[in-house]
Amino acid sequence: NPFWEDFPYTNIHASVTPDVLHQIYQGVIKHILGWCTTLLTEKEFDARVRALPPAFGVRHFQNGFSVLSQISGPERKEMTKILLGCLVGKIDNNILIPIRAILDFTYLAQYKAHDADTLGYMETALKTFHRYKKYIIQVKLHPTLDIPKFHSLLHYINAIKDYGTTDNYNTETFERFHIDYAKEGYRASNKRDIFPQMTAWLSRREKISMFDNYLHFLDQDHPLSPSSSTEKPATSTITIAKWPPHPRCPIKTIQDIHSAPHFSEDLKNFLNSFLSHPTSNFRAQLFDLPFERVDVWTQFKLVIPNLQLDIGVDRLLEPDKGTVKALPRSATNPSGRFDTVVVFWGDSAQSTGTDGVFFFKATYLQSNLVV
Repeated sequence: NPFWEDFPYTNIHASVTPDVLHQIYQGVIKHILGWCTTLLTEKEFDARVRALPPAFGVRHFQNGFSVLSQISGPERKEMTKILLGCLVGKIDNNILIPIRAILDFTYLAQYKAHDADTLGYMETALKTFHRYKKYIIQVKLHPTLDIPKFHSLLHYINAIKDYGTTDNYNTETFERFHIDYAKEGYRASNKRDIFPQMTAWLSRREKISMFDNYLHFLDQDHPLSPSSSTEKPATSTITIAKWPPHPRCPIKTIQDIHSAPHFSEDLKNFLNSFLSHPTSNFRAQLFDLPFERVDVWTQFKLVIPNLQLDIGVDRLLEPDKGTVKALPRSATNPSGRFDTVVVFWGDSAQSTGTDGVFFFKATYLQSNLVV
């Protein structure tokens, strides 16, 4: 006899909100990783994970997945990022498609802002999974797929419409706060009679944050007059070291050790674009560069803009930071490391995905046009 049986207008299921951490990452993704291990074998799966080179934005699992125990939510997220790359070419596309659909749904469900289009993407991903899930049953990865965690995905879209985005009720947020503030509060105490001290410390932090927000509100409501305003220096989202680690490096050496055989050609085209009367890229290759050496930086740091929210408006958000590396081959790293970045070239670019484009590059070589 549930307590709500006498409440005729109560939909008890509406009181249970989705939980991305425990339902998707620690539930659905956990099942999928287990199925992939069954399809590939543990040894093959680990070998493919180890074979992936270190890259920007993802964790490199040097020993594979099987050695991990008590896998946390953040670890599961990192495993999810490289999952498809480990499966392509090894398992049947009819199995790969529903797995990809679940991953699409997972990332879409974590958007910090939604509209009809993004909710439509979620619905499409879910329909794709249900259209292809029969193949998962056919290979006997699961007898029915009647799993509560998978069923919960059906309620995400309605929950987002009713209660807002999932970050409002994802338990990961509160777990993270508990971990951070419990540790920091304890460190701020004298390690004796800690609870009153931790409570006082947290209360002061809240007051400081509230006062800081109030000052920010006043600054927006009463901007400084033009005469008293101070010009703030522009801050770039990309920073590099003041001095290059490889100064005056020959262009031929760069083409060899950095695996950039077209560097000289592309550099000519780049410089040609700055001329007041640029020539064609084909003709630009007939001219010699006015220099033979350039300074080389092997990495740069950047602040990654949030595609969902305006950082300038939501100042409580901590921007994501990362380091992009282009390390040449060496004795300790024979293959080098060359990270890939995706650049938004125009305002019409979509943040939900990218489409591959095949093209042929024409190279001028020994008076012949080689494709």
